[in-house]
Amino acid sequence: MTTLKLRYLLLALVPLAVAGCITAEEEDQNNCSSYGFRPGTDAFANCMMQQGLRHDDERRRYMDVLEERRERKHERKKERRRREQSQIDTRPQFDRDGNPNFDTQGNYTGCHGMGCEVDNPDDG
Repeated sequence: MTTLKLRYLLLALVPLAVAGCITAEEEDQNNCSSYGFRPGTDAFANCMMQQGLRHDDERRRYMDVLEERRERKHERKKERRRREQSQIDTRPQFDRDGNPNFDTQGNYTGCHGMGCEVDNPDDG
């Protein structure tokens, strides 16, 4: 019984909810009418044209803002990538035995161990 009442309640409320929604064109027509222009006149047509131009300008500004945000995000990514690539890795690099080949200043420390025959890259 309660589902039947709920169904009737929904059937009654849905048209009311939809009736409250108006389209942008209807809103523009209401605006032009509120300015005193009557539908079918040149003044009303000009008012509607101005409303359309206003909407176009708003869309264009919105798209410009989105494009500007996208470009700034891209530039930040590029700058972050550039900074990451320009930083010197101060961690010591290790050979296969776990011994560091370079110190934290980037100086070659050479081979550590007996019989090591690694060339010094600093020697020309």
